[in-house]
Amino acid sequence: MSEHFLLSRLARDLPVTKVIRMSEDAAYNWFRCARWPETKGKPYCLHCGVMECYVLTRRRFKCSGCRKEFSVTSGTIFASRKLPFRQILAIIALSANGAKGKAALELCREIGVQYKTAWANLMKLREALAARRDDTVLEGEVEIDGLYALGHVRPKNRKEERVDRRLPENQSPDRVVVMAIRERREGGKSVSRITRGENADCAWDMVRQHVAPSAHLFADEHAAYDELVGLNNLTRVNHQVAYQHGEGISTNQIESFFARVRRAYRGVHHRFSVKYLDWYIAELSWREDRSRVGNRGQTLEMLGRALAHPTSRNLCGYWQGIKPPDLVWEPRRT
Repeated sequence: MSEHFLLSRLARDLPVTKVIRMSEDAAYNWFRCARWPETKGKPYCLHCGVMECYVLTRRRFKCSGCRKEFSVTSGTIFASRKLPFRQILAIIALSANGAKGKAALELCREIGVQYKTAWANLMKLREALAARRDDTVLEGEVEIDGLYALGHVRPKNRKEERVDRRLPENQSPDRVVVMAIRERREGGKSVSRITRGENADCAWDMVRQHVAPSAHLFADEHAAYDELVGLNNLTRVNHQVAYQHGEGISTNQIESFFARVRRAYRGVHHRFSVKYLDWYIAELSWREDRSRVGNRGQTLEMLGRALAHPTSRNLCGYWQGIKPPDLVWEPRRT
């Protein structure tokens, strides 16, 4: 029997102890190489693109062309940072090591910061990871399905007071659906969205935006996927009869992703809010796609995506009362 990837040496190529013992200059070089990978860490102007920049004090640069000053985190998700580079890199490494995600309450105890600091930095990483789906297109064999989440209605104590919680009028307004599509191949990509219901408009719009016309779709018997036959080749599996029909006719890959979501909810976070559920699910989708990548590769990719993402407009001033709306996706079917 072959060794599982998580048990192999390739899965642990960046121990957290190495990041913690790293000097501030070494961590700063990681940030420079991730911010300017084209020039191997040599800075260039973020405004006009001029390569001739000279170093000022406190790790700042000044462009010799437009004369503007900038740093390695200017205009990124870590703009106006207060933590040292080594501590931010430790946050990224610890987050990358969590197969089901990282809880802010656990992280604040590990690196010795306030809960607000740990939560804000983790949410910034999730926002940067969620942005990767904007230009993602899936090909080959693709599975699509939905998972109902949140909005649990506790049954009444007395039997005569209980209601049928399956009826729409007896369900919580926080009840949402995790719509997901995923490639079947090893290391395949996936896209997830948070919607108010598993309906034809959501399924149609997701497939139109993120699935190539030549891809082959696999879905269950839900009526929301009936109209997808007009977009792609579609094969259905009736879960009321069997979870798998014939040779490979199933949605087991997407169900594996939903199992990761359930374990993250029950074992790591214990609670998701509707407001930021989209970012949590997008992070878990990224972890599912990188499940065969070592923690060094995951840390580098997370750092690179964070430095390539613009300054967050959803989290700036969060603790001062500026809250964004619920990140629930509304389909635009045309």
